[in-house]
Amino acid sequence: MGARRNSSESRSWLLERKDILEKIKDQVRLYLGEESKDLRLYAGSYKRDIMRDWTASDLQSVYSCLQQVQVVFGGDFHPFSQAQRAHLRIMRKVVEDRPLVLALECLFVDQQSYVDQFLAGNISEKQFLRKVQWDSKWGFPWAHYRPFFDFARTHKLPLLGLNVHVEEKDENLHIRDKFAAQALVHYHQRYPEALIYVVYGDLHIAENHLPKALKQAIRPVQPVLDMATLYLNSEHIYFSLAEEGREGKVEVVAYNDRQFCILSSPPWVKWQSYLMYLEENFDADLDFEDEDDDWDFRVDHTDHVSNLVRMICSSLEVHLRTDAIEVYSLQDPQVLKRAQKLLKRHESKLAHQMVRCDSSFYVPSGGFFYLSKATVNHAATLAGQFIHAQLCNRSRVMWDFPQYFVHNIWIEAMGFFLSKMVNPKRKAQTMGDLKKQLQAFDKEDRGREPLLLALDQKMSELLFVYATNDKPSVCVPSDKSSYLLAAHFIGEMLGERYFLLFENQRIGINEVRDLLSLPLDDTAFETFYYHELKRVDRLEIEGDSSI
Repeated sequence: MGARRNSSESRSWLLERKDILEKIKDQVRLYLGEESKDLRLYAGSYKRDIMRDWTASDLQSVYSCLQQVQVVFGGDFHPFSQAQRAHLRIMRKVVEDRPLVLALECLFVDQQSYVDQFLAGNISEKQFLRKVQWDSKWGFPWAHYRPFFDFARTHKLPLLGLNVHVEEKDENLHIRDKFAAQALVHYHQRYPEALIYVVYGDLHIAENHLPKALKQAIRPVQPVLDMATLYLNSEHIYFSLAEEGREGKVEVVAYNDRQFCILSSPPWVKWQSYLMYLEENFDADLDFEDEDDDWDFRVDHTDHVSNLVRMICSSLEVHLRTDAIEVYSLQDPQVLKRAQKLLKRHESKLAHQMVRCDSSFYVPSGGFFYLSKATVNHAATLAGQFIHAQLCNRSRVMWDFPQYFVHNIWIEAMGFFLSKMVNPKRKAQTMGDLKKQLQAFDKEDRGREPLLLALDQKMSELLFVYATNDKPSVCVPSDKSSYLLAAHFIGEMLGERYFLLFENQRIGINEVRDLLSLPLDDTAFETFYYHELKRVDRLEIEGDSSI
């Protein structure tokens, strides 16, 4: 995206995002309190590592490095699922070529027997989590780390713990590093031919911390141990690239042939995820000397979505008011009653079904947002749908089906497209993903219906674009909510296509605003939609031929 900004626009864009990032960090600090002196000193080593001179690299260089080393330290930002997924993507490539061992900070060494039992299928997931006291000893979302266990089970890999319980004081960070280093020496002796892939907190993988502790621990055993480090999503590196307009083009940077930084997400996305995690899981027990002090430091989903609206608007160069936004989640006891007041009877029924399906939605008439998951991607999609509704003057939900099926696909497409201005790294599902999901359902399972409808609609669109030129007809589902879920699937794919056209400068900001401003109540909208698919296809082909 940087190539489309002149120097003045680039400076403004950077300042706005840095300002938003600092505001998010300030809210995080309100939950966590002030950093101790020991933690600041510990973090200093990591910051010094990151402040070095980095050069653009690529994943192939990372893979080549990992064929030659014995241990790799992968940085982890615990509440951010994209951090764990970034390492899984690398692991999937590495495991094709050499033996692999996973070593995780989230597991304690004395829990190894439970890990082995769980991987062998001798205890259930629920039993495992209870035995290792996941919530109290680790506390970060299990859903983020479950894929490591699935990966280890699928490939029959050792999955080992590295952590040790110490008093929760910052000065004990070094004790944990030394303990993990001793454990890694032991694991290396057990699996001398394997690459040990360590996933540990960002600060710990600084050169002076865990890597240094391992160098000292291995010395009595062998002269040297070849190691690599994969830092993750450094904001300093991100903004340095952004100043040159390269933040969307460089996925990996290198300091040398053993130290890399993977850039899988903009910095505000990971910190917003952290803030949402804290809000969902902790009470802000803030003590004031004056009991009458009415300062309210609690953050909520409304703040999150409003911030994301402002961020997207700055990219679109438009200004919208956010004071009427109200964001609810399932934790809000009045969520369904509030939605019911804004909707017609059949719409209210669909809203209930959307809540049961764990799907977010937006009701323009009351500025009502339902956020099903406290993630940046979900919140950014709702923010995008709000902006779209404001620009096209949509004042109601369009849940009369099948009449408004393609209208809802368009709403989902615009929401997803705008969400990628917040997180350009998020990915839409593909046709292949939908087919895999369909195969997972029993033939009698009603969960198949939205997938079947989405695939049928997509195939009909392809026929319109490439063959018949006739208005497509699709299957009629028995459940109206299937239209909403299918629209979400197809809309994501279309939104992804628009973002790629925007990123590659096949469409400009003025055209984007025109697309967002198209009135959905126009009787010719459905005709526009299908002919727009042909135009998008043509732009993609022209773009490919110009490469």
